[in-house]
Amino acid sequence: MSEELEIEFKNKLTAQEYYKLLDYYNVEDKDFFEQENHYFDTALWELKMIQAGLRIRILENSGELTLKTPFNSHLLETTDYLSLAESKSLLLKNKIDSTGHVAKKLRELNIDPTTVHLIGSLKTKRFEKQTSKGLIVLDQSFYGNKTDFELEFEVKDAMTGKIDFEVFLKKHHLKKAPSQNKIVRMIKESLKTNKNQQK
Repeated sequence: MSEELEIEFKNKLTAQEYYKLLDYYNVEDKDFFEQENHYFDTALWELKMIQAGLRIRILENSGELTLKTPFNSHLLETTDYLSLAESKSLLLKNKIDSTGHVAKKLRELNIDPTTVHLIGSLKTKRFEKQTSKGLIVLDQSFYGNKTDFELEFEVKDAMTGKIDFEVFLKKHHLKKAPSQNKIVRMIKESLKTNKNQQK
């Protein structure tokens, strides 16, 4: 189990801006890795209501069950590390581990971990570059019928990180366009798709 404060700055990118940054870092196909995010909530959207997010992330050889909860303008991440088999088994059963640290945290929020179910999925093709200022992340995400591009900048200190992020945007001539969390974007697209199908 790990628990850490996630301090990151996010910016929407156009396809042109995204590929320009890939060129800047001389990114090759071997530099990318893929991950799947499978999001959960209750039938009453109890996590969404408190601006929290719950996901199982599938990586190449392992998985993670992570709960993100608001904490001082940032997000506190509580993670249980899973094997690939455990992750896929939970997804197949459409539930999460009810005995781990994430389940304990959910109970502290008065949410029964046995009531959460899968609400949607998102796949991401990711490039990461560690710099002296922080971790640069370039994401291309696929969900529903949508594809989007995003820059993330993960730092240890919010104050200096904000300054460094704005310097980065100016250096690369990027328009400031704060990006919503992936789960928020996925839910919006899912609701829009369902609404269109009902017409």
